[in-house]
Amino acid sequence: MQEVGKGIFRASLVLLLVMGFPFVSMNGQALKLELKTPAGEGWHPWYEIKGDPESARNLLICGTKWDPLSNSPLGFVYVSQDGGASWRTVLEDRSSSWVTEQSCTFGPNHSAYFVSEASRVIDGLPHHEEGTTRLFLSTDAGLHWAETVKTGWADYSTSAFSFSSGRVYTFYNSWYTTHESGANIGGTVGLLVFSSDGKKVVGPFFDATMRNFGYHGVFPTDAIALKNGQVVALYSAKRKTTEGWQEDLGIVRADQSLSPSLESAVIAHPSMDSGCFGFADASLAYDLPHDRLFLVYVDGCKATSQILMTSSGDGGRTWAKSVVTFARESVDRRIYSPTLVVAPGGALALLWEEGRDRRSGRWLFSYLLDLHVSGPQTELSGPSDNYEIRDDSLWTAVDRTSRLELDSPVESSSMTLTVLSELNNVWRGHGLIVAADKLVAVWPSQSNEGQQLNAGVIRAAASSRVEKSSTEGVDVARDVSRETVILYGGRQHFDGSNQILEVCLTLANRGKSVLRAPIRLEARGIRSPVGEVSILNATNGLVGEGATWDISPSLTGDQIPPGTMSNPFCLSLRMQLSRKNVQSSETDELLVLRLRVFASSENPADKAALEH
Repeated sequence: MQEVGKGIFRASLVLLLVMGFPFVSMNGQALKLELKTPAGEGWHPWYEIKGDPESARNLLICGTKWDPLSNSPLGFVYVSQDGGASWRTVLEDRSSSWVTEQSCTFGPNHSAYFVSEASRVIDGLPHHEEGTTRLFLSTDAGLHWAETVKTGWADYSTSAFSFSSGRVYTFYNSWYTTHESGANIGGTVGLLVFSSDGKKVVGPFFDATMRNFGYHGVFPTDAIALKNGQVVALYSAKRKTTEGWQEDLGIVRADQSLSPSLESAVIAHPSMDSGCFGFADASLAYDLPHDRLFLVYVDGCKATSQILMTSSGDGGRTWAKSVVTFARESVDRRIYSPTLVVAPGGALALLWEEGRDRRSGRWLFSYLLDLHVSGPQTELSGPSDNYEIRDDSLWTAVDRTSRLELDSPVESSSMTLTVLSELNNVWRGHGLIVAADKLVAVWPSQSNEGQQLNAGVIRAAASSRVEKSSTEGVDVARDVSRETVILYGGRQHFDGSNQILEVCLTLANRGKSVLRAPIRLEARGIRSPVGEVSILNATNGLVGEGATWDISPSLTGDQIPPGTMSNPFCLSLRMQLSRKNVQSSETDELLVLRLRVFASSENPADKAALEH
C-alpha cells in the first residue's frame, strides 16, 4: 500500500461493518413545540408512551402515579385519540396499596395491553416476592379495559407485541424469584408470553447463562419486536468483580418458539463510580425499514457526563464501537433519562433531562446532527428557581431500623419516620414516540398548581431539512478493494487557520465487472505522526476508524464500468498539529489513512430474473 501524497494508494483488505447512521440538517432553525397539553396531574415517577401501528391518532401513556392521600403508588393509563392533542384517564389499577412496574404495548386491530404489578403490603411494607402481575386488554385502542389473566410478580417490566408470533412478550427483573443468597447466583431477565386474547400466559423463561454473573438485579427496558420475529430488550445490571462494582449494559433476545429460548450479550460497561449506576439512563431505538438497532447510554456523573451511541445491524448480536454523541462538563448539567427514536425521514431524535440530579425538571429535545447533539435544542420545561415542596409528591415512610445518624444510640425497638419530597423524581421514563409525520414527547414538570405530566407535539421548523438515512435502498455490500485503485483527484489543501486538510480523489475500476452504487469507502486505520486527526465529512458521522463515505454522488449515472473512474470526491479531516511532534517527527508524513472499498452486490439482471 502506498500513502496519501504519493499520488496513488490502494485500499487495504479487511472486513467492513456498514454503520448506516442517519443524519439531519436543521439549518440553524429552532425546533417548534407545536402543542403542549397536560396529560395527567400529580407526580408520575414511571411512564412510557406507545403508539398504535395502525393509526397515528391512537396513543397511550402508562405507568405509575403517586396518590398522596393514600401515600401509595397506583397504575394508570391515559389515552389520546387525536395524536396527542388531548388526553383522558381510562384506567387506574389499585389492586393493592403498592402498584408499580408497569408496561404497555399495542397489537393488531387496535388492541392494546397493559401489564401492571401489585405487591403484597404487610404493615406498610411491600413484599414483591408475594406480589402479582395483571394483564389488562383493550380491543378499542385503549378506551375500555378488562383484566384477563394474573400471574406472579414481574419486576421492572417492559413489553412488546410480536406481529410474527401474535403474542405479547414481557421481560422483567427476576431477582425476587431466581437469585440465591450467598451462592453468588444472581438474578436474570425473565420472560412471560401472553396470548393475543390476553387469556393465557406461558413462562417464565430465563436466560440461564446470565445467572452465572451474579447480578444484583437485572433491569430490562425498551422491548422491541424485530423484523425477523425475534423480540429484544435492553437491560442494565450491576455485579461485584475483583475490581469492585461493574455495570453491564446489554441486550437479551427471545425467539418465536412456543417456549422461547433467551440469549444475551453485553454491549458496554458504563462507569460505576459512587452514585453513577444509571439503569434508567439508556435507550434502545429501532429503524424498521433498515432493520437496525440504535443505542444511546449515559456514562459518567462527576464533572463530565456524556451520551454514547452504538448500533447493530444483526439483531443485537454484534455492535459497532461506541461514539460520544453529547457531553456536559458541569455536574449542574448532568444528563439523565434519554429517549432515542428514529424520526420521520430516518433522522435520530433525542429527549433527555439535564441537571444536578434526577429531579431538575429541565427537559430538552434535539435532533442528532452527524451523530452529535448540536445546533438548536428545544427546552420543553425549565427548572424552578427555588427549592419547592409539593403535597402531591410527599411520601411518608416508617422503618423499624434507623435511616438517620442520631447522637444517641437508637433503641432496638424504635422506629424511624421519614418524610420524602419526590418532586420531579423520575424512576423510569420513555417519553418520545413517532406518530405519522411528527414526534410526541412526554415529560414531567411543576407549576404553581403542582406537578403534572405533559405531552407535546414536536415538528421541525418549516425551513428545516431531514435527510434520508444513508442506509436507505442499500443491499448487501460487496468488497471491491482488489478491483479498484484510488487516484489523486486534483486538489489537496491545508487550511492553517482552521487546521483542516482536504484531499480530493477519484476511484478507478480495474476489475472485470461493473461497480454499482451505492459505493462506499471505509476508514480502517487513521493516524498522524504530528498530531491528532479526526474525520469531518464521513457520511455516517464517525470521526475515526469505521467512518464511511458514500461516494455515489461522484458517479456518472449509478455505476463505474470496467476501465473507467468516478468524478472527484473530497475527504475532509481536522489536523490538530503539535509543534513538539512536528519538530521531533522523523518522517514527512502528515496523514496515513487505510481504506476499503465497497459496492452494491445487486445485479439488476439477476433481480429482474428473480422477480419473474
